[in-house]
Amino acid sequence: MKKFSALSALFFVSFNLSSEIKQLNFLYTNDLHAHLQPHIEQWISKTRPVGGFANLATLIKEEKSTNPNTLYIDAGDYFSGPYISTLTEGEAVIDTMNLLGVDAACIGNHEFDHGWESMLDKFEMATFPIINGNIFYEGTDELIWDNPYVILESNGLKIGVIGLHGKFAFYDTTNFKMVDGLEARDEEYYLRKYIKELEPITDLIVLSVHEGVPGRQSTKGLSDVERTLSKDIDLAKNVPGVDIMITGHAHKGTPEALLSNKTIIVSTNAYSIELGKLVVSYDTEKKQIVDYSNELITIFDDEIEDDPEMSKVIDYWESQVQKIALKEVSFTTDKMVRAYGEESNMGNLFADAAEEYDEKIDFAVINSGALRQDLDPGVLTKGDLISAFPFPNTLVMTKITGAQIEGLFNHAAGMTNGVLQVSKSFKYVIDSNGEIVELRLNGKPINRKKTYWVASTNFVTLGGDGYWEFTESIEYEDTNIFIVDVVEDYLKDKPRYSPVYEERIVIE
Repeated sequence: MKKFSALSALFFVSFNLSSEIKQLNFLYTNDLHAHLQPHIEQWISKTRPVGGFANLATLIKEEKSTNPNTLYIDAGDYFSGPYISTLTEGEAVIDTMNLLGVDAACIGNHEFDHGWESMLDKFEMATFPIINGNIFYEGTDELIWDNPYVILESNGLKIGVIGLHGKFAFYDTTNFKMVDGLEARDEEYYLRKYIKELEPITDLIVLSVHEGVPGRQSTKGLSDVERTLSKDIDLAKNVPGVDIMITGHAHKGTPEALLSNKTIIVSTNAYSIELGKLVVSYDTEKKQIVDYSNELITIFDDEIEDDPEMSKVIDYWESQVQKIALKEVSFTTDKMVRAYGEESNMGNLFADAAEEYDEKIDFAVINSGALRQDLDPGVLTKGDLISAFPFPNTLVMTKITGAQIEGLFNHAAGMTNGVLQVSKSFKYVIDSNGEIVELRLNGKPINRKKTYWVASTNFVTLGGDGYWEFTESIEYEDTNIFIVDVVEDYLKDKPRYSPVYEERIVIE
């Protein structure tokens, strides 16, 4: 009996000597949206610029230099933001991301903004792994980008990184013209499939995913984060086996990492304003993460030295687009601000320009999520307009019924995709329950049985952001003219433009 105990003790010691706690450092970003340059984010600071790829590159290099067991993963939507992305169809973004030290990046919906063919051309220029395992050529089993996951090695551990796109997010927020011939398939099914393939050959599984409901506001607190990232929480509950989930699309940072079904979930507030840092301790005996810490590092431009190599590449691309970007369009007397849940003077400008395009248009609407950058008072350039509305959406005129108009605004009032910004001829009222109580055109109530000409973007009129009533329009005319060009034309005889708020949207 004593001999058995001694052997048992010896075995226990030997076994524990082979066990080890290994630390891994995960850096993460999401929804960079081509914010190559530092910029002002009002909710952080009204005077101190944040973000920028030259600052981000410096931080990532420092982290990787200090801790070689560091991996950097991005969760998609690197295209579409300031004009440099739009004018190069994402090429400038890929070129600069090549210098960021990305170890893996999934595909987001805005990577498709210039069409999937253009996206694939740009992806061929990437020197970092781009991953997605559930977007296929329609009716086939061929992935559009045949790289569902990568296996990375760090600190003697093998880490499988899977890339997926939420099916709902794909169909809710992509321009259907740009993804014609493609289909997104159930992310839960494919996550199980890839976990099954990776579990026998890896120590840890990380999911880089772009899914959920888009958001445009900063983090307000943990409960707000949990609500906004509920799709990610549910995915972890439904599909066990993911150790870490790095998520994008919601633009919602996790100052405290979320935990769901043993999956650690993290995200940033987008626009390159933060670098996420998740440090995990992995027990090689238990084969699991036993401890972790998480932080969001705000990237203040005045605290970080620009990476010189990155600055040089950004300057090159800026010089390539200057001729178009610096073209003066008008002069704005006040700051133009976008808003997601209320009237915005920027939304008023874009909607008014759309209404005035053709005399038969009764009123126009612009989805709030299309407006991406506030504009300071002063000279207004073509580049400013593109940065404010970075998508190559065209102006569409539709003939729809008053009943369909009610449906559109009932969806807008629900705030799942933000309110609809409206032109000067229209006004609507939302009550405290999030329901429409008034719709007026030129001061008169909308008649459910009458028909009206309503203008918007091709994205919205094809059902984008959930505005499906447009797809049942009686008549549909795509002008094939970009919204930004419509606004430029509207402003050409307004050398001094004064942005307005007119209580077009009233929330009681």
